[in-house]
Amino acid sequence: MDNSANKPIGEMTNEERTKYSIQRAPDYKGKEEAILSNNRKECWNARDKYFECLDKNSENELACTQFYNTFKDSCLNSWCEYFIKKRKQDKLKQEFLSKNN
Repeated sequence: MDNSANKPIGEMTNEERTKYSIQRAPDYKGKEEAILSNNRKECWNARDKYFECLDKNSENELACTQFYNTFKDSCLNSWCEYFIKKRKQDKLKQEFLSKNN
């Protein structure tokens, strides 16, 4: 880890916090340059395509297996878990708000 890991998180820049978080991920393998540039964009694109497929197919995961596999291959496991949990939470929040309005 670089020297930014010795700083309190509140004093880190956004870039330092991102690097620190990646390095602490359980599946980090020392490739932060690749992850922080092109691979991050590939990950987000794969995530967006997978989620778009789920939207079009009424959340049918079997219909989106190819997109899911690309998503899993393009992102760190910890990122995949985060994005999927966040999507589920956002969907529940959206449902709750639409029922109460």
